Amino acid sequence: MTSPDKPKILVVDDAGPVVILCVNVLQSFGYSVKGANRGETALELLRKERFDLVLVDYKMPGLSGFDVFTQSRAICPDAAFVLVTAHGTPAVIDEAKRLGFNSTLLKPFTPDELRGAVESVLAGRA
Repeated sequence: MTSPDKPKILVVDDAGPVVILCVNVLQSFGYSVKGANRGETALELLRKERFDLVLVDYKMPGLSGFDVFTQSRAICPDAAFVLVTAHGTPAVIDEAKRLGFNSTLLKPFTPDELRGAVESVLAGRA
């Protein structure tokens, strides 16, 4: 991680309100957070900056969450990834685990569920 007191998080979701909600909630808990509304934008940010955790939506136009994850592994092999999805079928969750996602967060989620998922994944990587 970049620093133990302020992990850097990237939120990637094509739904602007979801990005804004996640950024605001996570910043209120002391995290350094950036948002992206496209997979391509996320990859550009990942090439420029180091993130400890990436929250990525499953279904997006262009690159899917799985695409972003797969392409990101070469760029930032140490980052943790959480798949965020409203399509939490067993097949999707199993594929996320198989690919190497650290966790899955199902939409809709509460601010407390978001915080819990982030804290759990970051604690497991300390």
